[in-house]
Amino acid sequence: MSMQQIVANDLVHDEYGNYYQVVGTQTDEEKLTALEVSNLYFEISFQTASEELDDTYKGQPVGNYLQEQLNNYIEAMERNNRPIYAIRDLMVNQITVYAVDITKPHPKSNQTS
Repeated sequence: MSMQQIVANDLVHDEYGNYYQVVGTQTDEEKLTALEVSNLYFEISFQTASEELDDTYKGQPVGNYLQEQLNNYIEAMERNNRPIYAIRDLMVNQITVYAVDITKPHPKSNQTS
């Protein structure tokens, strides 16, 4: 699994079981040098919810819906044979990993369906 083939929407995980979506990459002469990642829960929370949300999850915490969507995303990546990279492995390979600032407005926060 070549770390030089990482693209936006790929997944990265840490040693604690947290998953992050790649939202940006930086290269230097075609060599991957850095990744910007965002917690997968955070990214999924800004996706447009399906119409089934009202009926299926009525009376349940919104976290139930988000967790199901997160697990579906991970399963889809695995079915599509996309590697899920470990942050520690990326850093060992001299690829800087930095996180999105969740205190700033998300790019999708002003979108309407």
